[in-house]
Amino acid sequence: MTSGVDTQHPLFVAREPDLKIMRDAVEGERQIKAAGTTYLKPTSGMIEDGILVGQPGWAAYDAYRSRARYPDLVSEAVESLLGVMHRKPPTIELPESMEDMREKITIRGESMDMLLRRINEEQLTTGRVGLIGDVIGTGDREGELYVAMYHGEKPINWDEGANDADEPNKLQLVVIDETAQERVDTFTWEEKKKYRVLMLGDGQPIEPDEDGDAPAPEGPYGVTVVDDGETFDPSSIQTPNIQGRTSEEIPFVFINTKDVVPQPDAPPMLGLANLCLAIYRGEADYRQALFMQGQDTLVTIGLANAEDEDGEKVRVGANAHINIPNVAGDAKYIGVESDGLPEMRSALENDYDRAAQRGGQLLDTVGGPAESGEALRIRVSASTATLTQIAITGAFGLQSLLRILARWMGADAEAVIVTPHLDFVASAGSKTIVELTTAKTLGAPLSWETIHERAQEEGVTEISFEEEKERLMAESEDEALNLRGPDTEEGDPEEEEDMEGEGEGEPEDEPDPNDDSED
Repeated sequence: MTSGVDTQHPLFVAREPDLKIMRDAVEGERQIKAAGTTYLKPTSGMIEDGILVGQPGWAAYDAYRSRARYPDLVSEAVESLLGVMHRKPPTIELPESMEDMREKITIRGESMDMLLRRINEEQLTTGRVGLIGDVIGTGDREGELYVAMYHGEKPINWDEGANDADEPNKLQLVVIDETAQERVDTFTWEEKKKYRVLMLGDGQPIEPDEDGDAPAPEGPYGVTVVDDGETFDPSSIQTPNIQGRTSEEIPFVFINTKDVVPQPDAPPMLGLANLCLAIYRGEADYRQALFMQGQDTLVTIGLANAEDEDGEKVRVGANAHINIPNVAGDAKYIGVESDGLPEMRSALENDYDRAAQRGGQLLDTVGGPAESGEALRIRVSASTATLTQIAITGAFGLQSLLRILARWMGADAEAVIVTPHLDFVASAGSKTIVELTTAKTLGAPLSWETIHERAQEEGVTEISFEEEKERLMAESEDEALNLRGPDTEEGDPEEEEDMEGEGEGEPEDEPDPNDDSED
C-alpha cells in the first residue's frame, strides 16, 4: 500500500505479538505446529544438516515437531469460563424504537445476547474487541442498522484526539484491517487486502488551542474502504445516514478487559498460553530423548567396515550373524543415557500443574466438601475480580455502542442499559436448602417462607411460596391416594366379609390361673 492506510499505531505494534500468540493458542495444536520454528526452534544439529524442506535437518525437525504434544488448555479455559459467564442471560433494556434490534442485531441475524457472548469470548482470547454500528446500504434491508464485531487484531490504527473538557478522548480516526479470503471465480479463493477508514471531518489531526482544549472536528462521521493497491482518496468518503440523520461521532467502540479505550490490554490468559508453549518445547525434548533411547547404535570392534570377512552386509536382529575375525574383536550397542529423563518428566509434571492452576485463575469454584453455598459465594467473590471486570467491561462496551446508535436514530440513549450476569458460582442450592431445613428442625428461628425465598435466590425454584404450597398439597393428596390404592378407596366387599368372619367358632380366651394381676 502506498497511501499509508496500512500504517499501524505504535501501541498496536507493541501488543500485536501477544495477540498472535493468543490466537494461535486458542486454535490449538495444529495451528501451533503449523507455525513451524516460530514456537519450536530446531536443534543445532538439525540446523547444521540443513533446515530447508528436503534437507536431512528438515526431516529430523519434522519428526521432532510431530512427536511433541501441545496441551490445548487455553481453548478449554476459554470455553469453560465463557460457559460460567453465560450461565444466566444478561439484562438488556432498550427504548421502544430499538426493540427490533434485540433479536437481530448483526448482519447474520444474531441476538444481543449472542453478540455479548462473542464479545466476552474475544475478551478472554485476545483481551480486545472492536464494535462498529453500520447501515445496510442495499437490498431489502436497506437503511437498517446493524452491529459488526472485529477481532482484536483488526483495528490497527486510531486517534482519540486531545483531551477536552467537553469532549474528552473523542474518536477522530479508526482504521480497520478487513483483509480476508474472497472468491474470485467459481471455485478459486484469494486473499484480498482492504482497509475500512472511519473518521470525523477530513481526518486530519486537531491541535489544541491556547487553553489546551481541542475543538471538535468539523463535519459528520464518514467512512470509506481502500482496496489493495489503491491510494486513500478523501473524496471517496461517504456519509452514512438514518432517514437523513447523520452521526456526529464515530459509531465504534474499543472493548478491552478492564476499560473501553483504544489502547490494548494484555490478554488475560497470556501467561497460560506462554506456559503451554513451554510445555510444548519440553514435550519435544522429552519425547526426542525417549525416541533416542530406542535407537541404539551398533558398534563393532575388529570389523573395519559394514561387511564381514565373507563380504556379507552386517545385519542385526533374529537369525542374523556378525562374524568378527579379530580375536579381540567385539560388537555392542551404545545409546543415549537415561539419567536426565526423570528430571525432564518431573519438570513437565510441574509445568502441567502450574498450567492447570492458571487455567482456573480467573475463576476457581472448587470448594471443600463441607463448604456451604454462602461460604463458596463469598470466597469466590474475592477471587473473581478479573472475570467480573471482563463481564462488566463487555456489557458496558455494548451499551456504549448502542447509545451511540440511539443518538444517531434520535432515540433516548439513556434508556439503553446492559447489565451482565455476575453470579459466577454454580448454584449450591440443594445443599444449602438441606442445611437450612435441618437447622429449622433443630430449633432455628426460620420460617418455611424464608427457606423458600433462599431457594429462589439459589435458583432451585422460580415459583412463589403460595404456588409451592399448592403443589405440596396436591402431592400429599396424590400420595394418600397411592397408599390406599384405587381398588380399596371405597372398601373391598370380599375383605369386609373376611373381616366379619374372623373369630367365628373360636373360644374366647380363658384367664390364666397363674396370673396374679388384678381383674
